[in-house]
Amino acid sequence: MLDKNNLLLFPATHQTAQTNTITAPCTEGMPTIFRVTSLNHHQEERCIRYKAHLFHDKASLTVEWTRSQPDTRIHPFCLVSPRWNMHPVSHHGAVQINRLVLIEHPEPEENLFRMVPHGWVKDRELVKQAIELVDNLPRAYRFLFNAVFWNGERFRRYCMGPSSVNAHHNYDNGNLIHSVELALWMRDSIKHADPSKHALAVLVGLLHDAGKADEYQLTASGGWKLTDRGKLLGHKVTIIEWLAAAHNRYRVHNLPQEHYMALLHCLTSHAHAPEWLGIRSPRMAEAILLSGLDQASGQMEIMRRCSTENPGWGRYHEKLRGGQPYQPEPLAVSQTNQHATP
Repeated sequence: MLDKNNLLLFPATHQTAQTNTITAPCTEGMPTIFRVTSLNHHQEERCIRYKAHLFHDKASLTVEWTRSQPDTRIHPFCLVSPRWNMHPVSHHGAVQINRLVLIEHPEPEENLFRMVPHGWVKDRELVKQAIELVDNLPRAYRFLFNAVFWNGERFRRYCMGPSSVNAHHNYDNGNLIHSVELALWMRDSIKHADPSKHALAVLVGLLHDAGKADEYQLTASGGWKLTDRGKLLGHKVTIIEWLAAAHNRYRVHNLPQEHYMALLHCLTSHAHAPEWLGIRSPRMAEAILLSGLDQASGQMEIMRRCSTENPGWGRYHEKLRGGQPYQPEPLAVSQTNQHATP
């Protein structure tokens, strides 16, 4: 029998794809849920033949199956579970399966970042950090995150979109980079105060700008612009809508009410909002951290882009406080300090 450890990446080469029917990868140990990254079909004499590429960080493969009627429920970026044939074979690089089953409802045990394909995010260290953050969330928090992002197209936009048009992290994957960075900072900061209470801080960091997935869209020139929703409502309204819909639909499996209100408080409170707006001041450590660290992440990212290699003043940016970043000449480390014992 072929070694299944060498088959999880099947098909690996163009040469493999040109071979005739052979024994397919061993399905034992395969993930139960994959993301569809591409889907094609063509009409044959008596059936419709489908071919899809499936991705999970533990296995990536091409599958093929036939249907007598169009399979309209399966589409790119959705989550599916393969139904394997009893004795699966591979034909021209595609594993022959019985069918794909659409996974319609969020699974609390799944980590969606394990199904982020390389075409969405090339920085796999960033994806690894996101996987670790979600893996360590309580089950109820992870379920809520999955319920918000079970829609594959929405999750793709969250992972691939920018965090702004002309301010911080204004490039592909910028929103994910910013969100993961902020979640890590908030986790580490809250741990100093109370090591047992960091999960909410992580969830707040990951979700605080999630609504930007519907705030920006690509232009014909390849840049980004605000959508009508972005112009009229903004990402803070969008994420509250998504959370409310998820909480209402999956109430049995979702957060206790006090945790749900705590999350909404962290995402909506603001220390300097005028009283007549009806926005509450921060009453939780996570809310205070979000306000400060969110600004720090954005300002530091602009500073990194606008700073020069040499000491002195960097390039001007209208969104940077003070306009220009400055860095002094670094001090030389003395030989005595280099060899000093800690």
